Amino acid sequence: MTASEIAAGGSAAERLLVHAALAAPSTDERAELAKLAHEISDWFEVFELARVNATVPLVQRRLAAEELYHFVPEEVRARFADLIERIAAANYRRLEGALELLRRFDERGVRCVVLKGMLFSSEIYHDPRYKRMNDLDILVELDHVDTVIEIYREMGLFATSELLGKAPKVRAERSHHLPSFVSGDGALVVGTHWGLITPLAGYRIDYPAIWDRVRRIDFYGVPAWAMSNEDNLHHLGVHLPYYKTGVRELADIWNLARHAASDLDYDLLAAEIAKAGSESLMYHALSLTHRLVPIPDFAALLARIAPRINRFTRYDTARKTADLHTLLRSRSTHTSRIEKAYTEFNMTALAHEKRAAFGRLWSDLLLVPSGEAAKMSSLREPSTLSGLGARVAAPYRLTRVFQRDLGRWLFPAALAKTVFDLGAAYGLELAGRAGIAAAHRDRPGIDEYAAQLGLTRADLQSVLDSQD
Repeated sequence: MTASEIAAGGSAAERLLVHAALAAPSTDERAELAKLAHEISDWFEVFELARVNATVPLVQRRLAAEELYHFVPEEVRARFADLIERIAAANYRRLEGALELLRRFDERGVRCVVLKGMLFSSEIYHDPRYKRMNDLDILVELDHVDTVIEIYREMGLFATSELLGKAPKVRAERSHHLPSFVSGDGALVVGTHWGLITPLAGYRIDYPAIWDRVRRIDFYGVPAWAMSNEDNLHHLGVHLPYYKTGVRELADIWNLARHAASDLDYDLLAAEIAKAGSESLMYHALSLTHRLVPIPDFAALLARIAPRINRFTRYDTARKTADLHTLLRSRSTHTSRIEKAYTEFNMTALAHEKRAAFGRLWSDLLLVPSGEAAKMSSLREPSTLSGLGARVAAPYRLTRVFQRDLGRWLFPAALAKTVFDLGAAYGLELAGRAGIAAAHRDRPGIDEYAAQLGLTRADLQSVLDSQD
């Protein structure tokens, strides 16, 4: 691979964005980045591209390291600084809580594997603020989950499921994780996994083999564990959100592969993909990554798994990678809006609060904004007709994504339940007003939940918003 092959065919701003997201650029890549910085005429475009791709800290850090940041006008630097300061403050608070948690795990004999961004911040980027960290994702052995929950309680963390009136518990036959645990100030959010994807999705991940390959690490001075390079790369591909595919997500894939280099066993990775049946997920993730930063080993692996790719994935991936301009502007967090509305719907027993969340949930699913629909269909400049087609297709596309992530039947069942629960909430309210029944509510409204936990409604909203 040469520096000129990275983001080939893109504008100077697009190519600079990708070059600035290389964790360890070569001499030629650094020279190319300098050349691109001299060519940029609109640094506001660069900032906006970095913002859309959620890589503002990465871009600023690389430009500063290469002594190119002086090319950025003062007013654009102010925008960089404002966003980076907020990300850094949240990340450092989260890291502080994570280190204390990992210390306690180690003291109690819990093998805790640090996943994704938190791990890569230490081993690849050497920067805790390289991107916004929504949470600390960890993998633990199933028979240690009770101990893990005890430690959470000792640290004063609460489970988000408790906002729904449900105690956290293991449901290994239908889930691969606990509900998120959150500190009272919202600084620490922990995603606790015993698997890498829901068992309802039908993928056959070999967890005993993963645990045989884990390695001991020093995580910012605290003992912890990490998966092998092959398992981390497999996890990134399996876990990649289908429409949240900006440089923020894809950079971790190419930087892990470049960091591991010859130590990454692609034959082992191919074997694990075949065992899991995750070819379509990996084809999608590696194809998008390879389009921006070509890696010969990715090309070889893609050729090996291509015969087992379903028709939709092959067609849609080709559509996504056809136009670099569109790919770098297609990152969408619309699925997160739907997930938040569903969470808020279940957080309350009050009919009017349920109705508001119900409306947002179904509106976001069925009436997708034109801009988000265009991203999902990879349309650069949609005509009236193609834009309408994208909006009509969007509910189908979203349903496919949720069925992929949750299982074929769980998503429609969850939607049907919202209709039933809304009707039940209004039935209880009407019965209470008429004096026909006590209309006892098992769960209060959102404000009451917050007060019970010593939080404000704004605190709870902040926790939800942190999960984009």
